[in-house]
Amino acid sequence: MEKIKKYFKRSTDNNNYIGWLCTYTPEELILSAGFTPFRIYGSKDYNRAEGFFPINFCPYLKSSWESILNNDTHLKSIIFTNSCDGMRRLYDTCKKYSSIPVFMLDVPKNQNISSVNYFEFNLNNLIDFLNSLGNKKITNERIKNSIEIINKKREGLIKLNNMYRNSIIDIDTYNSIIKISTLSDPYLFVEELSNYIDSIKNVAKPKKPNILLIGNFINEDRLWKLFSELDLTLSYQDTCSANRYFEGLVENGNKPLGSIAKRYLYKSACMRIANLGNKITEIKENIKKYKIDGIIYISLKFCDNTLYFYPLLKEELKDIGKPSLYLEIEYNNFSEGQVKTRIQAFLEMIYT
Repeated sequence: MEKIKKYFKRSTDNNNYIGWLCTYTPEELILSAGFTPFRIYGSKDYNRAEGFFPINFCPYLKSSWESILNNDTHLKSIIFTNSCDGMRRLYDTCKKYSSIPVFMLDVPKNQNISSVNYFEFNLNNLIDFLNSLGNKKITNERIKNSIEIINKKREGLIKLNNMYRNSIIDIDTYNSIIKISTLSDPYLFVEELSNYIDSIKNVAKPKKPNILLIGNFINEDRLWKLFSELDLTLSYQDTCSANRYFEGLVENGNKPLGSIAKRYLYKSACMRIANLGNKITEIKENIKKYKIDGIIYISLKFCDNTLYFYPLLKEELKDIGKPSLYLEIEYNNFSEGQVKTRIQAFLEMIYT
């Protein structure tokens, strides 16, 4: 992180934040209301939060609740989505025990025209909520301007993603920059990312196994450092903290709200969607596109959506002859040595 701080100095200097936790949250609308979208990453320790939830509750959401209780970033509001039952319970808890205004955005699980129309209707309710916070009134023109800048941020991250496989950027640095993008003023971040990309040099990298990483929300600095030290290339990260966040642009036309609804429903999906067959197809296409040698599947403990999907995926991968490694980790708490040993053994299996 230290080596990239000189490039990203200004974009995090802001305190007019609205918090969000799920990649189905439209940053464009938050920005058009005059706020800065701010992803909640949670606290490393969550001792106070333990008293609010059962022991088998999502560790990321517990960590987030600890952060919300502390409110170190002085959030103006928090937007939740119905991405899982745990998220709904966190919303209920926040609404009852916190003074921060909250909103629950109902995101459909299907991908069709009826779902897009339904989601667009729900986005109008979100606009009413954001307007009630009393900063700037959302208009179509402001939404279009916000679409333009968030699209520029996505384009920059896509360019960074395409470059890092053949440049001096390591896995740790790459994921650190993505994290900064979710915490920053988009206008400043776009400029700073462009300056950073201009400084990158392409290099001839030795051949390494191409790995597809699949999981939910992964925010583990130690894990990224570990991957950087191993003999592999993370060619694609199908997670809520990487490609699922920035892939897919919003069509900036005459119906901006409908375009936002369509982009978020049709972006790279997580395991909450109704038709998991579509997700399997998407994964197979990425395996072919990025010439994947093996798949590492990482799930946060107690995440039902991710846990239930792996057995189905494993059988499909077996049919196409692609090996996979399953890892279950705590949030901000995992055995680094054990994980490293298992990944090394997996890589050896690929080599042989």
